[in-house]
Amino acid sequence: MDLGLLILLTGTLSGTAVLLFCIGIRVYRDHSHWQSVRKRAHKDGDRKWISALQREAAAAGLNVPAAHLAAAAGVGAAAGAAVVVAVTGKLSLAPVGLLLGVITPDAWIRRRIAGRCAAFEAQLEVSLGQMAAALRAGQSVQQALEQAALSSLPPAREVLGRALHLLRTGHSLVRALEEAGGLVKSRDLELVAAATGLHMQAGGDLAMVYDQIADGIRDRRAFRAQTGSATSEGRLTSNVLLAMPFIVIGGMRALNPEYMAPLFNTVGGLKLVGACAGMILIGWLLIRRIVTVEY
Repeated sequence: MDLGLLILLTGTLSGTAVLLFCIGIRVYRDHSHWQSVRKRAHKDGDRKWISALQREAAAAGLNVPAAHLAAAAGVGAAAGAAVVVAVTGKLSLAPVGLLLGVITPDAWIRRRIAGRCAAFEAQLEVSLGQMAAALRAGQSVQQALEQAALSSLPPAREVLGRALHLLRTGHSLVRALEEAGGLVKSRDLELVAAATGLHMQAGGDLAMVYDQIADGIRDRRAFRAQTGSATSEGRLTSNVLLAMPFIVIGGMRALNPEYMAPLFNTVGGLKLVGACAGMILIGWLLIRRIVTVEY
């Protein structure tokens, strides 16, 4: 039994290793992007260190103490262990479900970031139109930014207000916009910062550039809606295929425990469960990769 449990844990950890490998590739690509390189070049050397998840929470506009993240991890671990026990009926396999506690806080924070970024980009389209109109009326870029911040709703008001705060504390306009864009993880606001910096160096019609960026945001939102509707069936299918085998196993174990007993009480059964769980996880990752469209 100990050998079978070790084999099951090995299979689960192998699937987790594949997941971490895919995440590592994505992080490496983002880390080596030119925007990330430029952002690191402007970072202050004396910035206080905080945990990675708390930085992610700050980007989502959340002030999350470390105790809350630990509580979220504990709840996720307890839920994962409960699901494993409900499916297998074996209390000795509960530690496998504890791995969910590692994923829960990160998934929750990233979901909040994505929602806040989407809301900000929808409001940024309107704010850029207001800034372009203010520039055509003869106002400066800083005055146009102040007017857009005052007339915006959260989270745009908070992000643009953050840029104004940085601007008033000695940062340049481009640096302030870049810092605010990095806070909310908005590529569009970083593009606005790059366009503003180029305008300050070479001149040109900045109002027209803002209008073009707003048009690009609008087109991207329409494309995102189209691709989201086109790939929704694939995403739903991947989630159903991920959960269905375990639901079926749990239901059959509840209806006929004697029939399912060899699956969790023999070495061969545990090998089969570990191999199938790993292949299901890998297949789910591949399907999600296929149906995910980057804009």
